[in-house]
Amino acid sequence: MPLLEQQAALIVELLSLEHKQDGYQLEVGLTGSGGFTRKVLLIDEFTYLQMNMLASSQGHRVRLSLYPKWDPFRRTYFSSLIKMNSTYSETLYFACSEAYVSQLLQLKQLTFPPPEADAVRAELPSPEPQQTGPLTRSAGTFRLARPIVLRCILFSLLFVLFFLRMDGTVFNSAEAHENFNEQKLSARSSVPVTYVPVIHQASFQGTEAVPVPETGQVLEPEGGSEPEAKPVADAEPEAEPVTNAEPEAEAQNPLVETLELDGSSYEYSLAKGYVALSFDDGPSKYTQEIVDILLAHGVAANFLFIGQNAQHYPQAVRYADEHGMPVGSHSWDHSDLTKNSSGENHNNLLRSVQVLEQNTGKPVTVFRPPYGAINGSLAAEAGKQKLKVLLWNRDPEDWKADTAEQITRYFYNTDPSGGIYLLHEKAVTVKALPAIIEYLKSKQLKFAIFR
Repeated sequence: MPLLEQQAALIVELLSLEHKQDGYQLEVGLTGSGGFTRKVLLIDEFTYLQMNMLASSQGHRVRLSLYPKWDPFRRTYFSSLIKMNSTYSETLYFACSEAYVSQLLQLKQLTFPPPEADAVRAELPSPEPQQTGPLTRSAGTFRLARPIVLRCILFSLLFVLFFLRMDGTVFNSAEAHENFNEQKLSARSSVPVTYVPVIHQASFQGTEAVPVPETGQVLEPEGGSEPEAKPVADAEPEAEPVTNAEPEAEAQNPLVETLELDGSSYEYSLAKGYVALSFDDGPSKYTQEIVDILLAHGVAANFLFIGQNAQHYPQAVRYADEHGMPVGSHSWDHSDLTKNSSGENHNNLLRSVQVLEQNTGKPVTVFRPPYGAINGSLAAEAGKQKLKVLLWNRDPEDWKADTAEQITRYFYNTDPSGGIYLLHEKAVTVKALPAIIEYLKSKQLKFAIFR
């Protein structure tokens, strides 16, 4: 059973850039697996002037890169920012100081504040009563426990209750034993974004399995060698006894494993030995070709479709679904949903889900927000519609690539193990895809798809 890593890609959005009396500062919004929070950085005049020339434009979102580089010829650091709106995206480079680079490194190591802090958190729906898992205290309790004395009393009571529970004298629910947070969450309370869940292995049942490619080159013969061993050494021993249907499907395609998201986090990352491909902004004229390439190589990927596009390419939605590719929502119109009201987001997500479900005949459960932009209100609305938010932790930026080699170079220069890759339905990506898959297969990685 693959486990989640604690590290996940951090998205840094520039919220403001100002010249104050006491110096220069920028405010950034940070989105990661721990949720969303804001942070103010004091920067030097040189970096401020460089950024101000590029970032001062109305109607655009600005995302900052966390990966500055040293130019040995100009003997200075360079970083970049991405300006984007619903129809436009551009990467711009600027010179920066060593002090700014140090602040970026600190952001990469940032630990998100605990639930009682002022960070924006999503109130997601309660898990089903039968789903047992790690327990944590609710946010309301923390708000009431701000005085030091009350907090000490509360912690003492929770400490006593915890040991009573361990003895089985108060609660009878099973204790989760995965090696994660020690926090405890009541099975009937809302799940905070800071909780890091376990992704459970899905059952391979009937149409859930990826169709067998005609070449048969990646199949294990029945009654022959064992399926490829899972790369996670500490998998639960009780996960081995399964129904008769599961090992048969696993033998059909040992390269693919279906993973269940539990919806309690903005972002997931995979255990070492696993990799996931996902395609945004479809369906399009390239959807069927992408699916065919995946099938020919015996692997699978998630497709996050835009509702408006699905109206124009309904047959592409059905083709992806019928060939074992999980179909998810990428909103109705690829707009920045964090600027909408709750009512607007309700209608936006609902329209997208409805048009997709009309074509697949199956519930849509995975949602990826456009631009990776999400806040507590949007996450809460997604949770109400039983949509599980899935972001990414590897971005080849194929949407701006001119050649397939530019895309594959990213894969070759980045450790793919544990990566969830963000790709798009573009001609240059289609051209690069066979080489990408072969490279990932050469690393002995197992392909994950999310439900």
